[in-house]
Amino acid sequence: MRSLPITQVIPEVKEKLQKHNRLVLQAPPGAGKTTALPLALLDEAWLKGKKILMLEPRRLAVRSSAARMAELLNEKVGQRIGYQIKMDSVQSKATQILIVTEGILTRKLQNDPSLEDVALIIFDEFHERSLHADLSLALALESQSILREDLKILIMSATLNTTAVSKLLNNAPLVESKGRSFPVERIYLDKNTPQPTKKEIPVYVHKLLIKILSEEKGNILVFLSGVREIKAVEKLLTNSKPSDVFISSLYGNLSKEAQDRAIKAPPKGSRKVVLSTNIAQTSLTIEGITVVVDSGLQNVSVFNPFSGMDRLETRFISKDAATQRAGRAGRLSAGKAYHLWHKSKILLEHDIPEILLADLSQMVLELALWGNEDITSLAWMDTPPSTAVTHARQLLVQLGALDEKGTITSHGKAMSTYGLHPRLAHMMLKAKELDLAYEASLLAVLLTEKDIYHKGIGLSDIRERVILLHHVAQKVSVPGHLVNLKQCHYLLANAKRLEKVQKKEIDTELLGVLLSFAYPDRIAALRYSNTGTYLLSNGKGATLHKEDELYDASYLVVCDLDAKSTNANIYKACEITRDQIEAYLELEISDVLTWNEEQQRVEARSVQRVGAITLKETQISPSSKAELAEEIQEVLLDELEALGLGVLNWSKEAKSLKERVSFLNFHGLDFPDFSDTGLLKNMDEWLAPYLAGITTLKACQNLDLHQILLGRLSFEQTQLLDRLAPEKLKVASGSNITLDYSDPEQPVLAVRLQEMFGTRSTPTVLNGKVKLMIHLLSPASRPMQVTQDLESFWKNTYDEVKKELRGKYKKHYWPDDPLEAQATSKTRKYM
Repeated sequence: MRSLPITQVIPEVKEKLQKHNRLVLQAPPGAGKTTALPLALLDEAWLKGKKILMLEPRRLAVRSSAARMAELLNEKVGQRIGYQIKMDSVQSKATQILIVTEGILTRKLQNDPSLEDVALIIFDEFHERSLHADLSLALALESQSILREDLKILIMSATLNTTAVSKLLNNAPLVESKGRSFPVERIYLDKNTPQPTKKEIPVYVHKLLIKILSEEKGNILVFLSGVREIKAVEKLLTNSKPSDVFISSLYGNLSKEAQDRAIKAPPKGSRKVVLSTNIAQTSLTIEGITVVVDSGLQNVSVFNPFSGMDRLETRFISKDAATQRAGRAGRLSAGKAYHLWHKSKILLEHDIPEILLADLSQMVLELALWGNEDITSLAWMDTPPSTAVTHARQLLVQLGALDEKGTITSHGKAMSTYGLHPRLAHMMLKAKELDLAYEASLLAVLLTEKDIYHKGIGLSDIRERVILLHHVAQKVSVPGHLVNLKQCHYLLANAKRLEKVQKKEIDTELLGVLLSFAYPDRIAALRYSNTGTYLLSNGKGATLHKEDELYDASYLVVCDLDAKSTNANIYKACEITRDQIEAYLELEISDVLTWNEEQQRVEARSVQRVGAITLKETQISPSSKAELAEEIQEVLLDELEALGLGVLNWSKEAKSLKERVSFLNFHGLDFPDFSDTGLLKNMDEWLAPYLAGITTLKACQNLDLHQILLGRLSFEQTQLLDRLAPEKLKVASGSNITLDYSDPEQPVLAVRLQEMFGTRSTPTVLNGKVKLMIHLLSPASRPMQVTQDLESFWKNTYDEVKKELRGKYKKHYWPDDPLEAQATSKTRKYM
């Protein structure tokens, strides 16, 4: 331990922790901060018999750092050094340093917000910025501020923006360790070499490894984006590697034994190639690495709050991550790092924190349990996105964990005790009501851990997995070529912690129902037969592979799928029947009104839905339900607005009234707006009251629009209308002629010429302000002359008109002096 670089700053760390309760330590990989520093603090007076709690981002790092510290003390793990991870704990009353994953600290804080048995919390590798690290730090800082001023918090990081962290901790002091590393030659792609695509990476890495194995000494660490790429390289390398080269894989879902093999040195005289995800980027020391091959890629789970689904994306790493990875080659001697990208490529300075990408449902539930409904009041390096927080709250309300105000319910408190995603915790509680807790525990572990199938392509059915897992529990033979037995036993041990009561016989018929409790938004209904395309209850689309065993099932519950914008690919699902959906789920039953274009009427259906999926429709009479009256009116009004006022039955009286009022408005009087635009806009005021009991366009056309519009006018307005814009005008012959107000600027009097004899001046309306346009008609009511100056017509034009028409209409009266003649509507015979 004396030779480790971190020992140089341990005195400064002790001094700062003696005076301050918050401290930031920056130390590069390999400095010894994870193992040497906590041990150096064991004799500090401020411990006072309490524990040091150290957080690591991964289970593998927890176990390996605990083992190394115990080894340095010549003890077994579980004495002064213990650890606790999900489903595994090794500690005792003698434990002074307890190493945990970040979620464990959250649970401890919820159970005991003051952490009375803890003196110091160490956040190791904080630069990885996991969601649980951000959450547990926010809770720990609040606990320190309100309940435990003496609680000490130490944040350790290799490549973090330590200034920002120090500021978050109210300008906490910063200690820097320079570390010790040997020079690492960083080799990039030649500018003339195209950067390999994700698909090309395995072949490219294989060729490069064969070259390196022939030219370099020491062990090689290869960083790849995911398990698929690791297995592809492993397959290629197995058939071409030298006999003294051992291949090890390293990723999160490997067994403890397989992970330990990857970390340990190879047999004497042999070399090792470790194919790893970014699990080996920090916290772990792999023996004898002198060469690093870095694909530059990593798989990141990105949550889409608009689809409500996670999507696994392959992204380029940041500059920090590239430095971390390269540094693995310089721990023990000079090394080389091969970067499979061009030196000119622009990388992000830091990785994007998980809190900005992840599903926040579990975090929001934890905060509600903590009693904090205002997320922004806590100390965050990055404030959680509002869209993801909103989606999380909506889901938790749907699951019954929060009420409409965002306060945690008794059901939500019970959910939080499981340490599962809220969906699965809700499923566990609902399963207990049906005496199906054992079956639910099998489902929960199958959905949260590595698959039990060696290759699950085309095998989406989660029910078959439950049956196989139960068979293993009952010691029934299962096909070993298909099923990973070691993984099955691991899952069964985890399931037993969720539900201790085991069953010999399980109910597989209701597994779909159990899953529907967890995923009410992912019920799926087949769109069309023999297509494999589904509509999800959240309104999204999904597709099942044609070779899948569940292909063309009528209804599914989907528990694993990607988040493609159009049709997501279904990876895991379980069949459910419509009867089960109707019996066990809360369905929305509503009356839906639509317009039948062909029949020109409003139709009503009672619709039973689960989300966006319609299960059943029944035709009902719209008028049979009084509560539908308002909605029927809305449908009718919308349709009338679309069709236009012309579809209604406008009588001559109604049309005339409409035009007379518009005439007065045009000339500055204040009357209701009877223009087409005004009537369309205000149908809910003038027409809606008369639509009671009406459901068809034909019935609308029977309405008396004249009386309806007349009802919009007051008595005074009616009197004024008749005086200023009379419907009819009595002419010299005694006839009452209807006036035409269709042009509000110029109303028209269309009258036969003989009926105007003796009329010297042009008639007017609007108290004499507007002269009528006179359309003088022939005896056959055909237009002969248009004038607004009747006096001029008699004087200058009448004689010519008389000459033209007298021969054609001989029976009619054509006097020489029209002003002295008797006006008439009859022929000469009847005068």
